[in-house]
Amino acid sequence: MSEPPVQPLFASAARAVRKLQDLGDPLPAEAVTQLSKLESSSLSDAERRTQLETLLRPFVLLDVSIDEQGIASCTPGAAPPRLVQHGWRSFLVRVANPHRIEANLSAGNSGVYGVIDYQSHSARIALHDTLTVVPRIKDAWLDAKIAVPSELSGFEVEYKVISLYTRDDGIQQGGLSVFAADEHNHHSLSRSPLAVAGFRTNFELREYAASFDFDCAPAREIRLDIREPDGRSCMAAITVQDGQGRSYPSKAMRLAPDMFFHEHVYRATGEMILLPEGRYRVSAIRGPEYRPVLLETEVDAGTEAIPITLDRWVDPAGRGYYSGDPHIHAGGCSHYNVPSEGVTPETMIRHVRGEGLWLGSVLTWAPCYYHQKQFFSGESISPPADLEDPLMQAAQGMTWTPQPTDRDAESALRYDVEVSGFPSSHSGHLILLGLTDQDYPGTSLIEDWPSWNLPVLRWAKEQNALVGYAHCGVGLGVGTEELPNYIVPSFQGIGSNEIVVDVPLGAADFQCGGQFAPAAELNIWYHLLSVGFRTLMLGETDYPCMYDEGPGVGRTYVRLTEPPSGPQAIEAWITGLRESASYFGDGRSHVFDLAVDGDVSREHPLDTPGPVRVSATVAAWLPEVPPPPPAGRPVYSAPVGWHLERARIGTSRSVLVEAVLNGVVVASQEVVADGTEQEVAFDVPVEESSWLALRILRSVHTQPIFLEVGGRPIRASRRSAQWLHDSVDQLWKVKSGFIREDEQAAARQAYDEAQAIYRSRRAECETD
Repeated sequence: MSEPPVQPLFASAARAVRKLQDLGDPLPAEAVTQLSKLESSSLSDAERRTQLETLLRPFVLLDVSIDEQGIASCTPGAAPPRLVQHGWRSFLVRVANPHRIEANLSAGNSGVYGVIDYQSHSARIALHDTLTVVPRIKDAWLDAKIAVPSELSGFEVEYKVISLYTRDDGIQQGGLSVFAADEHNHHSLSRSPLAVAGFRTNFELREYAASFDFDCAPAREIRLDIREPDGRSCMAAITVQDGQGRSYPSKAMRLAPDMFFHEHVYRATGEMILLPEGRYRVSAIRGPEYRPVLLETEVDAGTEAIPITLDRWVDPAGRGYYSGDPHIHAGGCSHYNVPSEGVTPETMIRHVRGEGLWLGSVLTWAPCYYHQKQFFSGESISPPADLEDPLMQAAQGMTWTPQPTDRDAESALRYDVEVSGFPSSHSGHLILLGLTDQDYPGTSLIEDWPSWNLPVLRWAKEQNALVGYAHCGVGLGVGTEELPNYIVPSFQGIGSNEIVVDVPLGAADFQCGGQFAPAAELNIWYHLLSVGFRTLMLGETDYPCMYDEGPGVGRTYVRLTEPPSGPQAIEAWITGLRESASYFGDGRSHVFDLAVDGDVSREHPLDTPGPVRVSATVAAWLPEVPPPPPAGRPVYSAPVGWHLERARIGTSRSVLVEAVLNGVVVASQEVVADGTEQEVAFDVPVEESSWLALRILRSVHTQPIFLEVGGRPIRASRRSAQWLHDSVDQLWKVKSGFIREDEQAAARQAYDEAQAIYRSRRAECETD
C-alpha cells in the first residue's frame, strides 16, 4: 500500500498552528520556523512526515483514532495538561482517520452539561439550576471546544485545535472525548448527530475518553468599581472579552443571574469577576440612555479593581419621565436553565437595574405559571439583588458577594400575568397589569380559563388593572409599510387580534409593540384612534423570548409628578399612562413635553377649526459613524424591528421627526442625533376633530393629543371604521373555531356588538 501524500498533512498542521496563534497560545517560534523549513525540505515524504509528527508531538494534548463506524477513541498526548482558572488554553489534537471518514468533529468531556446547540429549541439547556436535581453541577468544571474549522477532511492524519476552559483551580481530574458527527447523513429529528454517535457507545464497556490530571492555575478576583457620572454606585451590564472575543465568565458555565445567552453579566459597584492574567476589552452600559464605555485593561499580579465611569447622554427622569418595560419574563421559552421554573425576583431585579429601568413587569405565563405564581403579591417590590440559591451558585464557583448600590431603590418589579399558552391565546396574548388576584374565578388549572379574551379582560378590569395586548404585530403584516393601510390582515398569529372587538366594548386599554415592522404594529392603533377611541400604545421587550439582549429593548416612558416607588409603584405608573403624557420606543430617542399651543394636556379642545402650534423637546443619540451589524446576528436586534439606526438619514447623523395627524404625516423636521436636547415646532392645520402625535419612525412614538373641535368627537376616517368592521369578520372566520362551543354564543354576540359600534361611527364620519 502506498504512503498517502504528505502535502495535506503539512497544510493541516499549518492551519492548526495558525489557529493556535490566533487563539493566543502560539507554538514556540523555533518550532514554527522548523515546521516551515521542513515543509520545503528536499527530504523524502516519509522522512518529512516522521519529522513533522516528532516536531508537533510535544504540543499534542489529545490523540484521536476514528474507527470504521466513526467512533473516536482518545488517549492523552504529550502536551502538559496545564490550564488556567476562568480562562481558555488551546492545544493541538492529532486525528488518525484511516478509513478517511468525512465528518464534523465535536469535543465532549465529563464535566460540562451546559448548552446544547442543536435543532430542538426546548433541548438547549441541560445544566439545571438546582443541586438537588443534578448534584453533578459541582463537578461541571470543564468546557471543551474544537476550534473551527472542525470538519474532518477525509485524510488519514490531520491536526485540529481544542480549547479548554476550567472553572476551578488546583489539580483537577477530568476526561476528554471527541465525536465525529456526520450531519449530512443524519436523519433523526429528535436527537443530534452527536447524540446518535454517543448512543452507539453507551452499551459498550470500552473507554473512549482520555483521562487527565489537569493543573489549573488560579485566576484573580477583580473588583468592578462602576460609577454614574455623578459618582453614585449602580448596577450595569458589563462585557469582558479577550483578544479572541471570548466572554468571561464562560457562557457555557453560567448560572443565574448570569445568562448563557448574554455576552454581558450584570454587576454592581464592588462586585467581583474572576479573570486570569491577560489583556481584556471591557464595555459597560446601563441601557440606551447611556453611551457604551469601552476600555482595555491588563490583569496582572497587581490588579485589584477595574474603575468604570458610565457615560449617560440623556436623563428622562430628570424631566419627569419614568421608564418601564411592561413585558418581561422570569421563566418559560427555553431561556433559563429550568424553563418551567425560571429564576427568582433577586435575579430579575438585577437585570432591570442593570438596564436602568424604573419598572419591570414580570409576567407569569403558561410554561412557568404554577412555579412563578408564588412571587405574585399584588404589590411592587424592590428586593436585594442577592444570589438566589447560594449553595448551588457556590458549587458553580460563584463566590462573590452581592453589593447594594445608591440607585437600587429606583427600580421595582411587579409580578402580573400574560395570558399566553392559555385557552384564549389564539385571540392574542393579553397583558394584565396591576392585578389584585391572578387566578381567574372558578379555575384551578390554566386549561379552565375562558377560550376567548373578552371575559378575561372584563375580570381584570374589575380589579382596576390596565389591560391590553402583547407583541401586537405578530401575524398582522400585510406586505406593505404604508401607514395607515386598509388591507385586512389574516390574523394568523398571536398579535392584538381580538383588540378590534374588545376596544369598542370598553374592555382593552392598550397594545404593546416596538418589536416588529411599524406598519404591522401601528396600523390597528391608528385606525382605532381615527374613529375616536383613546387606546394606548406601549413599548415592550418580551425579554427574553422575543429579545434576549436584556429588559428594556422596547420601553415606555410616562410623565409623573414624582418617581414611582413603594408597593404602589405600578399603580402610579398606570395612572400616569391613563392621564398624563407618555411615549414608547427603543430608548435611543426621546420626545419630551409634546404640547399644542403650549398645552401639554392629553385632551385639547378647540372652539373652531384652524392652525395649531405643535412643539416638543427632542433628544436622540447615534454614533457619528454607522456601526457595522453584529456578526452572526440580524442587524440591530431584529430583522424589521425598532432601532434608531433604522431612522438614520443616509450616512448622516440626522433623523426625521414627523408630526402625524390622524395617521398621516403633515410636517417633519430633521434633527441631529448628537445627544443634545433640541426644540421642534410645527404649524398644523386642524379642520376637524383629530388626534396628533410625534414620531421618529422605528425609534420613538408619542401617545397622541386629542383635539376635539367644537365639542365634536373624533370621527376622522370612514375607511378606518370600515376596516375595523371588516377585520371583525375576518377575525371570526379565523378564530371562532378555537372558541369552546358553550362560549360561542356570547362571543358571537360581542363580535356583533363591536361591528354595530363601528357601523355607527362610520356613519358619523364626515371624511373618508
